[in-house]
Amino acid sequence: MSNQAEANALTIEARVGPLLVPSAGRVSASSRVRPTAVSREMPTWLLSSRADFWLVCAGGGVALLMMAFVLAWHGDRELGIGDLLLSEIHLGATYDAISRRRLWRGMPVEVFGVPLAILAATYAVAAHGGFVLLATITLYLGAWHRGRQNLGIARHYQRLANGPRSRWQRAILSAAIYLPMVASVAYFTATSPLHEGEEYLALPLPAGVHCVLAILAAASLALYLGSTARRPGWRGGARRSAHPAEGWLVVTNAMAFGSAYVVGAWQPSFILVLVIHHEVQYLAFTYAMARAGVPRPVSGVRANLALLGSFAIWPALDVASWVLCRGWDPPDRLGPFLTAGLFAHYWLDGRIWTGRARRLAAPL
Repeated sequence: MSNQAEANALTIEARVGPLLVPSAGRVSASSRVRPTAVSREMPTWLLSSRADFWLVCAGGGVALLMMAFVLAWHGDRELGIGDLLLSEIHLGATYDAISRRRLWRGMPVEVFGVPLAILAATYAVAAHGGFVLLATITLYLGAWHRGRQNLGIARHYQRLANGPRSRWQRAILSAAIYLPMVASVAYFTATSPLHEGEEYLALPLPAGVHCVLAILAAASLALYLGSTARRPGWRGGARRSAHPAEGWLVVTNAMAFGSAYVVGAWQPSFILVLVIHHEVQYLAFTYAMARAGVPRPVSGVRANLALLGSFAIWPALDVASWVLCRGWDPPDRLGPFLTAGLFAHYWLDGRIWTGRARRLAAPL
């Protein structure tokens, strides 16, 4: 190989990472990487190891779990306004991801068609007096949505570590996320007659089933931790096969949902812990994805402020609309519209971060 060809091969490898370079021999025309496909190697962390720990993974969960005990003792009204503001910012971050990646072009049905169908279905249910059914759907979809977000971000870290290595490893991760969520919901429906002050249809389960589900959830967590402890990811190294943040997310998810058994599922503090951690985690993730999608590395105060400003446009619009509506008592006919917006948000968040959405996203 000539010196020039060698230099070209090293340049390609430095830009896109060793996994995308076919071999160390001659770089053929079929194996050349287009400069627009990947601009640089994917980073190991979303923001940094410390920021990921506190904003996305276990650090935030530990802090919020401690907060739940304080709220259960002192009261949760003080953080109610923070919950509302974060939820509006969360919704704006979803719109930012759709707009920034031009997803409406490749996914018009998912972005426009399904939300409109959800709106029509919600109004139809409300017209027939199905408000209890809507509250029930909100409860179960909300719990699934929070667990699914934890699983999706954990799988993102799993991909950064070149995993999963097998279907069994993927199944263990899913069980360790979903079983604590199912156990928590079962305990909530067995002990709390209302959800945020509204009646709902509790899932009828025989006595003691929620205890069995709690044991299964604990067993899935132990199985996951045991299986990952035998892999080199927990001890670091160049050939790490498990990202540390993947384990942090599994433990945090179990702690957040498991707090229902300690704080009390009937306490508003339990819901507040789940919601606030969910919002902060999602904002950190969406901002990191926006930062990773720019064609050039973001460095310097000016570049960081410019990216933060562009990312804040949609969240600011959502917060502004909420502030304008605070002094206005909306008519009853707008209630289903707000509920449908929540359901559409659950749908969009479940579709815009899939592998198909990554392939259809427009390059920035």
